[in-house]
Amino acid sequence: MIREEMIKQMEGERILLDAEWLEENDEEMIDWITSNKYWGRGYDRKPDPSEAIVEFKFDEGGVDYYADFEGNDSNDRWPSQNQPPWGEDTWEDWTVEEIEKYWKKL
Repeated sequence: MIREEMIKQMEGERILLDAEWLEENDEEMIDWITSNKYWGRGYDRKPDPSEAIVEFKFDEGGVDYYADFEGNDSNDRWPSQNQPPWGEDTWEDWTVEEIEKYWKKL
């Protein structure tokens, strides 16, 4: 499948991934999230990186990232329900291999 077809199928979708999947498939992302100055901010403890949960929201322009951690007392399943995005990328920032990895996971 070509890049544009995968992107078109991903538009409007979102996925919630845990630290284990990210460590195996996108180590750069999990490192970026857990070293971010906002990681654990506002909580009594700094969560372990293995507790990370990252939401990816895909649209025609690219991807927005939202982060949370397992065990958070929030009742929201999706981090995007209670916070602004932690970051964003355009599709040009993603390689075909990266797009395919997330496309298959969806």
